[in-house]
Amino acid sequence: MWDWVFPKVCASCGAPLLRGERQVCIGCLLRLPQTLFWKAPQQNEGYFRLAPHAPAVEGVVAGFWYAPGSPLREWVRLAKYHHQPGPLREAARYLAFLLREEGHVPLERIEGLLPVPVSRKRLQRRGYNQAEWVAYGLGEVWGLPVLKNRWQRRPHSRSQVGKSRIERWISLEGEFVCTGPVPKTVGVVDDVLTTGATLQAALASLPSEVRVWVFTVGITQRRR
Repeated sequence: MWDWVFPKVCASCGAPLLRGERQVCIGCLLRLPQTLFWKAPQQNEGYFRLAPHAPAVEGVVAGFWYAPGSPLREWVRLAKYHHQPGPLREAARYLAFLLREEGHVPLERIEGLLPVPVSRKRLQRRGYNQAEWVAYGLGEVWGLPVLKNRWQRRPHSRSQVGKSRIERWISLEGEFVCTGPVPKTVGVVDDVLTTGATLQAALASLPSEVRVWVFTVGITQRRR
């Protein structure tokens, strides 16, 4: 009854949500610019940014271009600054369906999803880790657990916005600590892949025997 009186609407376009739609409508999901990385997880821009500096990485799938005009930019902003991570989780669910149906990733080998942590201060301010919500979206479709309390980020964490790749790497060195057991093959999850410095620093803290598949909802386009 209340949905009829006060219909739920899409967080992007404001259209009433239909049965089965959650947070965002299918029209806005279809507007996301697909990278198709799931069809070639070792031959794409995300893999080339990470693999040379992180030998444990077996493949990278970043689902959608984080580009002007894409609903993903608004959804990341809602998650980071407006306490609304739901749309980002729906984008992750959509990516999970695409990868499951069209991708070349051995999901049966992945034993769990490990979200990249945020600092305790940022976690207290937001109330959640947006990468964890991305992991929940992927795990819901793939039937994989989200591995919590296995990773920590040291409290001196600062924003990486506006820094070069080298500056990010220097500021992040030693910032991540592995605090719990990690499966032999794990999916490491973040929201958006930019330079790759944050993910490289996080991956460096994992045990050397762990093999990694990296999943992000978005990836920035390199400046030409």
